[in-house]
Amino acid sequence: MSDRPSYRLSSGQTEDLVRRLLLEMADHLETHRPDRILTATGRIALIQVTTMSPPLGTALRAKAPEIDGPISRSAYAAQLRETAGGHGGQSSRQPSTPEEVAELHGLADQDYDGAALQRESHRDDAHPVPYTTEAQPEPDEDTEGQR
Repeated sequence: MSDRPSYRLSSGQTEDLVRRLLLEMADHLETHRPDRILTATGRIALIQVTTMSPPLGTALRAKAPEIDGPISRSAYAAQLRETAGGHGGQSSRQPSTPEEVAELHGLADQDYDGAALQRESHRDDAHPVPYTTEAQPEPDEDTEGQR
């Protein structure tokens, strides 16, 4: 067991964080090309750029409304706000508390460490190819025509 602290969130913390991320997604959609159409693929991309945490990504996919047809980014932002319970005002962004910042930094560190371990397990030199400076034998004239 490692001496590193665990950054797992309780279900209440996860729900609160998902709500805040839904509102952040809504803010982004309202401020970046709000009149453009958002597709189902765009919904998934939005979720992926909002968090790199697999558990939070799964929770966001479960909470964010599905896209069944053409919808503007601003209309989808309104759906996200309704889902998150964030009615009212243009901006839902509240200043982060030091505890929230520390929590998010912890999650980012955990994601980064996991990615570093994954990168290390897929390194090109994990299965080195023997390097030789010896000359390779010339093909035998009798077997060359058989190739």
